[in-house]
Amino acid sequence: MSIDTGGRVQMPANPKFSLYLSTISATTDFTASDGVDVPFDTIDFNVGSCIAISASDVATFTASVTGYYQFNLSVGIDSIESAQWVSTYLAIDGEAAGNTVYRNLEDPQAASYLTLTTSALIYLTASQTVNPLFNVSSDTSTRIRPGCRFSGFLVG
Repeated sequence: MSIDTGGRVQMPANPKFSLYLSTISATTDFTASDGVDVPFDTIDFNVGSCIAISASDVATFTASVTGYYQFNLSVGIDSIESAQWVSTYLAIDGEAAGNTVYRNLEDPQAASYLTLTTSALIYLTASQTVNPLFNVSSDTSTRIRPGCRFSGFLVG
């Protein structure tokens, strides 16, 4: 971090990322009790090389420095007519079981389409990871729609 001659704070190494899903997912069973990874396939930007997408479209953020990070998750879904509830999670170091802190829970009320959003300011130590997860009750025909987004940045 530096301050330029005009008094502006410059943070060129400030980790930040944005990614999205460009194609609709196949019908998938997202009913696993600990959640299933939200698929992503395209990186908009990745300052600091803090986000990675695996060959199976799993997104993993790794904190490069200790600090507070802002995360934003938007997941559009369809084919949820028989689901009693749907949920998104931000799993820290792979832990999602019982995670009610970074979770969004919705009742789709027999809807065909729904978008879930989750935002959180999370304190992480260097090398901790964050993964976006999705879970649905009893409906094994759910699809995740294109345009889903996951982004984040170091606040300080």
